[in-house]
Amino acid sequence: MPCAETIRAIVVAIFVLFAAAPAARAQSYSASGQIGYLHEWEITGNLAKTVTRLGAEYSGTVTLRHVGLCSVNGVEQKQARMQLKVSSGRLEGMLIKDEDQCRIVASGSSGSGLLICGSAQGVPINLLIGKAVETEAADRARL
Repeated sequence: MPCAETIRAIVVAIFVLFAAAPAARAQSYSASGQIGYLHEWEITGNLAKTVTRLGAEYSGTVTLRHVGLCSVNGVEQKQARMQLKVSSGRLEGMLIKDEDQCRIVASGSSGSGLLICGSAQGVPINLLIGKAVETEAADRARL
């Protein structure tokens, strides 16, 4: 059984290692794409990435902007929450809006697939997740 001084030295060494570590970097990935038979909705946003045992998960807020010709009162814009799981060339997830929750099922590097909502079934979606933009956590905490 180790003595108290040995345990104390180990705890101090661990504390020093954590204190000397550089500030954590958060990675934000750009998301862009289109929804609709005529690509009438544009998606833009930033998603945070989490690496998992089976692939990667992305989540964050996206903006849906109606860019179709049928806009009666100007450009319509909505906020939504996106949650995605990416593994083995397959992309699955949810697009959560105030009035609806939609399931996303897509494949391939282009993210082409279908959006399955309570209000509409089988709506085409094309979704691309761009390169990471690294920001230091300390930068986001500044006033």
